[in-house]
Amino acid sequence: MPDVTGGGTTAIHYRGHTFTVPADWKVVDLDKNPATCVRFDRHTVYLGTPGARQNCPADVTGRTEALLVQPSNATRTAVTENPTSRTYSATAAGITVTAGYGGDRAGIQRVLASAGLPVASARTAAPSAAPAALAVPADATSYQGTGFDACAAPSQAAMDAWKGSSGYGAVGVYIGGENRGCSQANLNAQWVQTQYTNGWRFLPIYVGKQATADSGSCGGHCTVITDPAPQGSAAADDAVAQAKALGLGAGSVIYENMENYPPGGDNTSRVLAYLDAWTKRLHDLGYRSGAYGGGASLTPDLVAAAGRITLPDVINTARWNNQATTDDPAIPANLWADHQRVHQYAGDLFETHGGVRIGIDRDFIDVGAGSTPPPPQKKTTKLAYTGPKTVSDGSPATLSATLTTDAGAPVADKKVSFALGAQACDGTTDAQGAAKCTIASADAPLTADATVPVKASFAGDDGYLPSEVTDTVRLQYVTGRAYGLSADVSLLGLPVVSVPPTPDTGTVRTAGASTTAPPCTADVNTVVLTSKTLCARVDTKAGPGSATSTASLEEATVGLPGLPVLEVSGVRAVSTSTCGAVSGGTDLTLTVAGVPVKLDGSVNESVDLGVVGTKLVVNEQVRTADGGLTVDAVHLTAPGVDVVIASSTSAAHNCG
Repeated sequence: MPDVTGGGTTAIHYRGHTFTVPADWKVVDLDKNPATCVRFDRHTVYLGTPGARQNCPADVTGRTEALLVQPSNATRTAVTENPTSRTYSATAAGITVTAGYGGDRAGIQRVLASAGLPVASARTAAPSAAPAALAVPADATSYQGTGFDACAAPSQAAMDAWKGSSGYGAVGVYIGGENRGCSQANLNAQWVQTQYTNGWRFLPIYVGKQATADSGSCGGHCTVITDPAPQGSAAADDAVAQAKALGLGAGSVIYENMENYPPGGDNTSRVLAYLDAWTKRLHDLGYRSGAYGGGASLTPDLVAAAGRITLPDVINTARWNNQATTDDPAIPANLWADHQRVHQYAGDLFETHGGVRIGIDRDFIDVGAGSTPPPPQKKTTKLAYTGPKTVSDGSPATLSATLTTDAGAPVADKKVSFALGAQACDGTTDAQGAAKCTIASADAPLTADATVPVKASFAGDDGYLPSEVTDTVRLQYVTGRAYGLSADVSLLGLPVVSVPPTPDTGTVRTAGASTTAPPCTADVNTVVLTSKTLCARVDTKAGPGSATSTASLEEATVGLPGLPVLEVSGVRAVSTSTCGAVSGGTDLTLTVAGVPVKLDGSVNESVDLGVVGTKLVVNEQVRTADGGLTVDAVHLTAPGVDVVIASSTSAAHNCG
């Protein structure tokens, strides 16, 4: 039941779901009105199951925002979109939804979202393939004699009634296209199989983009050709997908429905370029091309273009002169001469046969089996890796590549598989041929050269050969080292004390998270140097990477002949590096000859010991050759003397 909600909207309640639509939309209960024609060229919400005998006019063309909500056994909520046919399909508990849109895609998205349908994350729809048992031979689209086309595929009972009494032997069915106006409640692979078995043959019709918004019976609702070649090719791809889903295989004729338009100028040039791409792509996919259009627009335009474009294999001319013949003075005898013509000779009629009334156009058909186009010559493709040159373990890695033909034309809507070392993800190419995907957390081993192999690959399909590209990316990693103390002291050229770095983490090199901390050294006792509780550690993190090196000791005393006694306590030196910054600092208390020294905390602070040639530096910080930082809490040098107390070093690599 609809409720007026104010603000120009109406709430529609159906089977526990509520859709909010503009207040001027019509609402139709199909259970109460089963003969209603479900059509998508009007702002309408249809509730219920479309009737088997919809009272549709023969010609309904164009697409605007409309909604069909049917009861179903669905339990899962999901949304898919066919952007070529401008249609959303959705399921939720107890319902199945078909939503068409014209120029207001955002508007129909709001309607679907109002019912809690996840339209923002809709997947791109792919028609299901018809079971092999339901595929019909290629001669299903060949016929000589009269036929009819109806906006909506008739019910089985209607087809049976007409088969015995109408005299028609072929039926035109609208298999897809963004400007297809009527819903197709009866049309599926089983319907096609049954009609073929009963002797019917077919004119599969696809209503793609049009020359103008008000071409033919569009009524201003048709989407128009703006970029002819790619749009014609995309229409052919979608038409073949829809035909395959109905069991119409290679060798079948598919007719592009080009409504009557004012010929000449941009209209003609756009239509011809669109149909040229349509025909070429159908041939690539193993199908035959048909084109339907007005006897005063498309037919003369195609005749004039002979030799300049790839003409469709079959021409279907709308000229309502009530003459059941394919002879046409506007078509030269040498064009479409070998059983390659259809004449729609009357239209917008209602006929009754076997007690069943259907709105139809009448066709006279002379279409032979023709020759199945040769297997498609697959186009060569190439991939170019366009992703990052560095990755970091523990961080997201967005890989990307561009897929093009050898001529440089982008290849859209194709799956590209990526591998980063042993990790993988997939992406789909957009209109520019670009595909990308993200590995949520990179996890690659750190090798000697700190690189990771990366690969993008396209498996190929019916129209394109496979391709792949390999590359290497650099793996970000960090290094660090810390030690508590080192000393080399010699007098008169003779070594007196030599203390190697103690305790020493050694150089830590990693792309992941780790802690390296050798046991603390209780004390060091020499004739000129003593210290207590020396510790060193290196901590690293991933995602992104960082290294923090820390050296500390409780206290130390340095008593060298000719120098005042130095005492330090509470010593700590820290060096931290990431790909974004390096930093360091020192904490300590210093006494010289028993007198406390007030330190200002500056970097590389020099303390005067009053002895020529002697240098004492506190919080010594030195940038390393690899861009890292070494921090020494205390560094004493003099002739024959080099003492370092609490040293820490860190660096980040492959940051650029």
